[in-house]
Amino acid sequence: MEKSRPVKVRGPFAGTRTFFSHFMVKIKRNERVDFMLFILVIVLLCFGLIMLFSASQNTSRENIYSTIVHQVVLAALGLVVMFLTSRLDYHAYRKPSGAIFWVVMALMVIVPVFGMASHGATRQIDLGFVSFQPSEICKFALVIYFAALLSSKKHSDLKNWKNVARYIIILLAVAGTCVLQSHLSAMLLILAVAFVMLIAAGLPWGYIAAMGGAIALGGGALAILEPYRMRRLLIFLDPFSDLRGDGWQIVNSLYAVGSGGMLGVGFGQSRQKYGYLPEALNDYIYAIVCEELGFVGGLFVLALFFALILRGVQISLAARDSFGTYLGFGIVTIVALQVLINVGVVLSVLPSTGMQLPFFSSGGTSLIIMMAGLGILMNISRFSTQNKI
Repeated sequence: MEKSRPVKVRGPFAGTRTFFSHFMVKIKRNERVDFMLFILVIVLLCFGLIMLFSASQNTSRENIYSTIVHQVVLAALGLVVMFLTSRLDYHAYRKPSGAIFWVVMALMVIVPVFGMASHGATRQIDLGFVSFQPSEICKFALVIYFAALLSSKKHSDLKNWKNVARYIIILLAVAGTCVLQSHLSAMLLILAVAFVMLIAAGLPWGYIAAMGGAIALGGGALAILEPYRMRRLLIFLDPFSDLRGDGWQIVNSLYAVGSGGMLGVGFGQSRQKYGYLPEALNDYIYAIVCEELGFVGGLFVLALFFALILRGVQISLAARDSFGTYLGFGIVTIVALQVLINVGVVLSVLPSTGMQLPFFSSGGTSLIIMMAGLGILMNISRFSTQNKI
């Protein structure tokens, strides 16, 4: 069969038209989609929408469908974005990765000045017709940038202290912008994802110990310097000491999980969502899952995420080049850490951080960016050295 080739175009728009013709050729050459990854994403997305609908039933009759309708629209937009990123050759992100990252960093810097305040913090940029959190974009921008650097001959030698210093400077810049936004949870997540990528790339143990210790000390210092963060840590150690105050949400999260038992109280029958669990639609929606569907339902959700993460790791390891491996691994790490942190907070294993549960928590930026990242992972699978399963 004769292979199709990009059509040469002359004129002032030759570069743009050639790019899109190349884009279409990639679609024709790589029609296969990783079926397992796609099904897992769709199941998690649908499951999340169903549970969000149940958790939102504490609203008034006039607005009973507003939350879920808004989230369904965002989910549909996320699917479109995932489709587009799954079609675009992931190598296209490599060259502009640095520019993308520093543009996002510029957005991170202007958030405290021009951002919109919400829940006592300024972390969003409001454009009038839409608002978004640059920190959500920053997670994936850093992954793409690090994947490009780690896969280059010039910056891949992590035994060279100059190369390691370059990564540290980048991470310090990210940490600084997160501190300006008082967004400690985003800072720790981004640093953790970058740290895991560096370890996977062969960061020497001496550097691992030094950087890990620095991250731990820095996070601890920021917690101690801010009274509300220190208070949050103390409440985490004994949430029942302030049952009517700062411990309210943690205690009611535990009540929700515990009252679910083995099989749950039944879909839509949660009692904690009626004013007892203020963040039932966001950070603590997993508590509603456990209350309504029980231990079995909560375990099933974790099994779905585990399968998604495992498939993502398989795709990353089977990528045709190191850029695809690092990029896929970074995306999977974001998903894994968000799930781990969110579930840990709900079960009171970790201090409250404000981390959303992918696909389940309400919110637009997080969902759409997550779907875009998983679309990139699907595109990496198109160039896999293994057959699809």
